Order: sequence, then structure tokens, then C-alpha cells
Amino acid sequence: MKNLKSLLSAVALLFICVAANATVKPIADKPTKDDVINIYIDAVAHGKPAGLANIVSDDLQFNIQRGENVTTLDKGKFMDYVKSGAGSDAPASTTSTIVQEDENTYVVKVDFKYGDLTRSDVVTLQNSNGWSVTNVVSSFKK
Repeated sequence: MKNLKSLLSAVALLFICVAANATVKPIADKPTKDDVINIYIDAVAHGKPAGLANIVSDDLQFNIQRGENVTTLDKGKFMDYVKSGAGSDAPASTTSTIVQEDENTYVVKVDFKYGDLTRSDVVTLQNSNGWSVTNVVSSFKK
């Protein structure tokens, strides 16, 4: 019985030591502007909307220009568009160019090249309690 108590005490002590020394990965504060752009690109180019709802502003304005027609989507319609898989994982190469950058605003032009068609999105991020996508203007050209 004395051996059983000693064994249980040793196991409990070992468990406490391991738990006390365990490395806990800290929760990321907020995504960086580069994280936000990468999440946006993954969602639009590859149909991977994981995390997208968290980085899109509730008052998002997403404008799609096709010729003379302009369609405007709010956050809900944009999320439905992405979740429907529109253009998901079509073979596309992407390039991005910083248009404007300061401590509160980040504007990036992202080009998605699908064969001979190029979709250009001008994505505006605002830093208001964390970076989020607030405005997108999307256009197409051959």
C-alpha cells in the first residue's frame, strides 16, 4: 500500500511539473495587414473562406465593375459569393502591389490572372481596433 501511495504521488508530481512547464502558444492579438490580405486572397482565389468573416468589416462595400455595369455587395452578399465557390480554386496567379500605406489605411491592388483574363481588386484596409477589409473595387480586363 505504501508503494501504491508513493507511485501515485510520483505520477501526480510528474503531471504537475509537466503541466507547469508546458508551453502555451499565445493567442494572436489581431491579424496583421499582410495576414488580412493573405486571407482575402485565399478566399477569393482559392475558395478558402476560413477566417474571412473575421477580417471583413461589417460595413464592407464590394463593387464589381463589368463594363458599364457595377454591382455592389455588402458583407453578407460577399460572404455568400465566396462561400458559393465562385471562382474557387481556378488556376490563377496572383500579384499584389501596395498603392497606399500609413498607420491607419492600407490600399493594395491584387491582380488575379486566369489565362487571358485578369481580375484586379483594389482592396482597402482600415486599422480600427485591428485591420479589416472595408472596401473593394473589382474590375476585369482581357
